[in-house]
Amino acid sequence: MIASLHQEDVNKWFSDWLPGRDGEELSFESKDLPEAFKDKLFNFDDVTFKKKSDGPTNIRVEKDLYKVLCPVIQNVFDLAAHRSSGNADYDALHIKDTSVWKEESDYLQCPDLSIHRTSAAEAFCLDDKSKKNVVDAHKCFVGRTAYSWTLLPGEIKVDKSKEGFGTTPTLDLPDTDDARQTRGQFAEYVTEILSRQHRRFTFAFYIYRNLARLFVVDRVAAVMTPPFDYIKTPMTLLKFFYRLAEADAWGLGYDPTAVLASPSDISILRDHKLNHGAIQTFINDAVDGALNHDLVSLWPLYKVEVCDHKLKKKSYFLIGKPRTPGPSMFGRATKGFVAFDLVEHDFVWLKDSWRVVSEHSHPEWEVYERLKSSNVQNIATIRCGGDVHDCTIQSTSSQDLITGCRLKGRIHSRLVINEIGFPLETYETSFELIFIVLSAFIAHEQAWKKAHVLHRDISKNNMLILHGKNGTRGLLIDWDLCKYEDEVNARTATNVNRSGTWQFISALRLQYPKKYYEVADDIESFVHVITWHALRYHHHDLLGMEDSFTIFVHDMFLQCSTSPEGLLYGCHRKWESMRSGEAGFKLISDEKLQKVIDKLMRICKSHYQSLNLDELEKFRPPSIREAVTAPEGQNGSKGPSELRKQDLGSLLAIISAASVDDNHTHSDGTGPGSTTTYCGRTLDNHTHIFEVLVGAIQDSDGWSKETKPIDRDYFAKLLDVNLTAGRRTIVGTQSHTTSSQKRSRPPQVPENKKTKWSRTSRSGARAVGGNATSTSELAAVSEEDDVDCLAAADDGVIEDLQGEMQVGSALIAHQHPDEALSLDEK
Repeated sequence: MIASLHQEDVNKWFSDWLPGRDGEELSFESKDLPEAFKDKLFNFDDVTFKKKSDGPTNIRVEKDLYKVLCPVIQNVFDLAAHRSSGNADYDALHIKDTSVWKEESDYLQCPDLSIHRTSAAEAFCLDDKSKKNVVDAHKCFVGRTAYSWTLLPGEIKVDKSKEGFGTTPTLDLPDTDDARQTRGQFAEYVTEILSRQHRRFTFAFYIYRNLARLFVVDRVAAVMTPPFDYIKTPMTLLKFFYRLAEADAWGLGYDPTAVLASPSDISILRDHKLNHGAIQTFINDAVDGALNHDLVSLWPLYKVEVCDHKLKKKSYFLIGKPRTPGPSMFGRATKGFVAFDLVEHDFVWLKDSWRVVSEHSHPEWEVYERLKSSNVQNIATIRCGGDVHDCTIQSTSSQDLITGCRLKGRIHSRLVINEIGFPLETYETSFELIFIVLSAFIAHEQAWKKAHVLHRDISKNNMLILHGKNGTRGLLIDWDLCKYEDEVNARTATNVNRSGTWQFISALRLQYPKKYYEVADDIESFVHVITWHALRYHHHDLLGMEDSFTIFVHDMFLQCSTSPEGLLYGCHRKWESMRSGEAGFKLISDEKLQKVIDKLMRICKSHYQSLNLDELEKFRPPSIREAVTAPEGQNGSKGPSELRKQDLGSLLAIISAASVDDNHTHSDGTGPGSTTTYCGRTLDNHTHIFEVLVGAIQDSDGWSKETKPIDRDYFAKLLDVNLTAGRRTIVGTQSHTTSSQKRSRPPQVPENKKTKWSRTSRSGARAVGGNATSTSELAAVSEEDDVDCLAAADDGVIEDLQGEMQVGSALIAHQHPDEALSLDEK
């Protein structure tokens, strides 16, 4: 098991993370304070926690403790500012009670306390009306939540049932729903700050009654102190806030290669912002908020530096609100931005992520260069890319503090590509869906045959629609989890739960989680991408049966359990579908797409029937084998003819070349589109899937003329809808779902309709309901935390997790990827 939570002695924690100045001797005794501070409070001597007492410093509810903490913390900040009064660049700190004042966005969670700098004060301002129910003495401390400007968050608890981290010196997290909810709230604050800002790490603090813990979180782990009594001995807590106030931006975890855009840079952007065709809406979404609200924007404009790994040349780009925010606490934490090149004065795509340090991992720019040199088509083109440098390469350090596990360090990197594509789900007709998937499939085949590269993360988010001057085509992107052919042929698994996005991982790997990765696993994922979209956006016979539809989608794509060994497995209906060759649903008004799906399923059936199941048993422990049981157009008329002729022509030219280069032959000699009887391991190469997709594109007659409405999403109408937003946070936590997450969330099975799956946790406890989306805690992922999924576990630790946000109170699930059920990290 890999636990991403480490507890460290208080003195060592300060030494490692917040050392203060050399020779510093702190004292908050009146005799050692400046005259102006001698009468100010720097302790909590009179604070009590008595339910029936009404004394001025008796704490009965959380807001009582806010009123005690805020003045003392602000006194510390003011003292630090007083002692730095000769420093013209000093930017003082302020504490705000933001517990009930959400920012002007759809994000629901508000940190109890937030710390910010004076320069960002305007972002936290509240009008007088919002303060009307606040006592006068506390009004100066209340403010709205502003994650883009929050230095660090604090979580406060008074209710004994809601204590989330334990009160003993040993790491022993409480195992209750309330405790999990507390950890979920705390984790979301940290996650949101790391998502919104350009940070290497962030600090945080947690207070339960008279006990406090200090945290620092980077992209690998969270390092915290044991609980200490800040009322009896306030020095530790006061020292924490004082050292925060005197620390520079680097010591607080800020990235010096990302700075707020200057007025001159913003002026250049304004001059070049308009008239960019199809991507104009993306540009507007990325920068308009910052341009209209200046420094108080929820998504301010930053000037970021990209150092090209080959030329060692630095380039500069303006970025604002991310198109894909990468909401993960640990792992790659990929953020995707529509970026403005300050030299070329055009818009590009900038990918910011934390790549794993591993001999089995290849920097993405290296992979793209390999693909380009092999003339692989339908891939993105690099402008520049490399690891992020300041004085040294930016990397994590928490992994070095945690002994006895295999956590790997991460390096901060940026990649800039020329193309800005549209998500696959923005396709308009079923013909276009197949057209784009085929484009990506050709890229995948050429990458394997010509460049000897296997993608290993085929998902809907890694296929883009590119509307360019030369027409429309599909791109296969995000190669950062790929392996080279010699590594694939070694047939060894580099980590236990490996790469992929859970909904699209092959059924074989979901049933035999220790199996090495094969080409067939990637090829099968293309089939799941097509069936996912057919279910989500097209009329079919499961509509109108809401309960059945919800259960079907859950068991086919989302269900995940954890074995006692910490292995993730699930989606047994997908396994049965592959073996039977039946998709499990029928499209009502799209006969051509249905035929494509039927043929693809027959290909999969042949492959699965050829498997040696006895041989495969070595790839899963008996516990999984014992646990697994079978689970119970109206808006237009744009058809294939309206795709620009040059689009179809250019793709067919690639098809023709691919057919010659790769020596495709029709298995029955009759050509694509014919009725074929498949036999053998049909997914071991691209031939059969290629024939079906090519045949469907070449035979353009009979496709549905219906244009998919932009707002159609049958998953959004299912019962008790849930979205896994890709939050990797504290295991077994609860939290809320943002409105933006709700818009594209996949289904959750209602409590009384769940398929019953028995599993045993690593602690030996039994649980029912492999659906981690609402009933379970999360499992550990290993090494590269590459899997996008839901998981279940009972370990009281912070791990590489995938967070699952359920409306009201859902368990935050676990795992890396940075999006699971529907939005992985792109």
